[in-house]
Amino acid sequence: MAKVASKGTVLQQEISSTFTAVAQLTELSYSGGESETFDTTCLDSGVGKTLGQTGYSEAGEVSLGGFYDPALAGHQAISDLVSTPADNNWKIIFADSGTTAMTFTSAGVSWEVTAAMSDGLKFSSTLKCDGLPVYPT
Repeated sequence: MAKVASKGTVLQQEISSTFTAVAQLTELSYSGGESETFDTTCLDSGVGKTLGQTGYSEAGEVSLGGFYDPALAGHQAISDLVSTPADNNWKIIFADSGTTAMTFTSAGVSWEVTAAMSDGLKFSSTLKCDGLPVYPT
């Protein structure tokens, strides 16, 4: 079983039909998808609650953060998705030997900038997945 380092993991966004890396990332996380259930417990079911599948799945969110450079086109492209909402295509490329990728489309974006003493200018963003990502297999 391989241990894959995080160093070298890349998030790319589609800008003008070309996938471009988001620069200066220090963190990247995927909250994970979840299949949706509903409570099927009846008064005569016994002690344990039961669940059933709805047939739907929640796609989750991708959160990212890093050092912010207002002049970088990639950073501007993300913040532009807040002021001009649009679906956008993304890829997370893992640093394994096969450069495995997880692709997804975002439908909602949040954008924050932080300036703090004794630290560099930073940003954080959350991308709400529209539909399920294409998970690596």
